[in-house]
Amino acid sequence: MTKISRNAPCHCGSGKKYKKCCLDQDREGGASRRTLSPVSPEASFDTIDNPLASRFASTSPYVVARIFEASEEFATIQRRDPDEARRFWIPGRMAALETEEIVTRLRKLGIDGRREAYLKLVGDRTSAWNLSESWRTKIHHRLSQHEKDFLGIAACELWKRYCPERPSVEMLDDWMQEGYQAAMNGQGAQACDRWWPVWEIIRSRLTAHMRTCDRAAVVFEGTQVVYNWVQDFQLELHNAALDQPRYADLGVRLCEEVLGQFSEEDELFRLNFRTDLGEFYYMAGRPEDGERVLLALIHDHPDRAAGYARLADILAYGIRPHQGPIDPQRAQTLLEAALARPVTDAEHYGLKDLLQDLRDSNVANPR
Repeated sequence: MTKISRNAPCHCGSGKKYKKCCLDQDREGGASRRTLSPVSPEASFDTIDNPLASRFASTSPYVVARIFEASEEFATIQRRDPDEARRFWIPGRMAALETEEIVTRLRKLGIDGRREAYLKLVGDRTSAWNLSESWRTKIHHRLSQHEKDFLGIAACELWKRYCPERPSVEMLDDWMQEGYQAAMNGQGAQACDRWWPVWEIIRSRLTAHMRTCDRAAVVFEGTQVVYNWVQDFQLELHNAALDQPRYADLGVRLCEEVLGQFSEEDELFRLNFRTDLGEFYYMAGRPEDGERVLLALIHDHPDRAAGYARLADILAYGIRPHQGPIDPQRAQTLLEAALARPVTDAEHYGLKDLLQDLRDSNVANPR
């Protein structure tokens, strides 16, 4: 592959800067992605009784239901045997029913699904599927797989209708996936707009002892884990801020809140959020704060390349393409200092390449 500047538009056509898009994948020969296989039609979406639970680890049954609904396996069933397909309770089928019909079907199972009875059960719960488990204790006959799925998905749908002001975990997961879909469609700003209220709700439910993303799983566990999602969110905010500076302010808030909450998260995670915080300050028109953050990072981690690389990148190329460089000579000095130590991860951050780019630029454009 032809060498590409870190600040050039990415070769994949996304419109993002190369450093914020495919750079890491190209270095590693392509990043692998963990994907979930579609669920077997014989399996319940409830992982308690699902014989394929090991395939989904801790994946919630609601997530499994959505994966199945969108799967080629279910599409095949719909084509080959429409009657069999109609037996499955999936989120889309439940959403198409009137509330009274859902309540009537619940009544036939001995469950009161009316608003008042439902809201009494909500209590301090945040998961609608968890609420459905309390319904099961009131049913004395052996439930079929499809009845279990019906109870869980009905509980999720009624939560949306009865208490939308207090989103369930399942609702948050739906919104999160809507954001991912927007991002995949090249609508990064829309993804950020969808994700910001999700973050605010998750953050409001975190307690002081939840100092790592794993501990936050009791608050949110869905298709994506918090650890990955907040990093994806940061990336989309960065790209959105290139065109709309207001997203830089949201980026500052996200980084500060993530760092404040997850104080015991792994070093690389926190290192990345600190470097991102510094750049977001620059993008938000607060260069003094941005430099303060990045110099503090260099001071705290003098043998790591992150702080040197990000500050040098900003000084050499500026924040946005039309604004131009800030101080290329100082950027070169920073990189020379980092390589002179030397920092332990210079190759990962491409410090030699960045320094050579600067030297070549200085030769081509002497003062």
